[in-house]
Amino acid sequence: MCGIAGIIKFNGSSISTNEIDELTDSLAHRGPDGRGTWFNQNKNIALGHRRLSILDLSIAGQQPMVSHNEKFVIALNGEIYNFIEIKQTLLDKGYIFKSETDTEVILTAYQEWGLTMLDRFNGMWAAAIYDVHRDKLILTRDRFGVKPLYYYWDGNELAFASEVQALHKYLGKQASI
Repeated sequence: MCGIAGIIKFNGSSISTNEIDELTDSLAHRGPDGRGTWFNQNKNIALGHRRLSILDLSIAGQQPMVSHNEKFVIALNGEIYNFIEIKQTLLDKGYIFKSETDTEVILTAYQEWGLTMLDRFNGMWAAAIYDVHRDKLILTRDRFGVKPLYYYWDGNELAFASEVQALHKYLGKQASI
């Protein structure tokens, strides 16, 4: 099932490790096989992931996953059913893969095709892709919304998660600070 979470603070303030950990760990039941967090250089963007290992059970499948060229970071919940075919197309173009995951295929597809990659995907997903060099976050989900993605935006901060309850818990803690 997996769970994804993230926070962006647009006012320049830093995200504490505790903030992203609590948001991510509130999704522990969605991904008991692993967890990870990632911060951008300024610590005003953080991604979190709870893993349910299905494809590539090795550490190569850990998330958030950073692309080989370190330009992109992804947290994914879901599955791209036709990732093997897409991977072969990318291999034919000269790309190299270190894992057997659809997550790495999405990162590479984004590098090759940008957002038009979504037209190629068959599956169910919710994903956050951060473009490090453009300082741009993309939130995407499958066409039918099978994999949930909820967000909160107040003009200064964006928080998102796979479950609305995680956002309620996060926002409740923020209100008491």
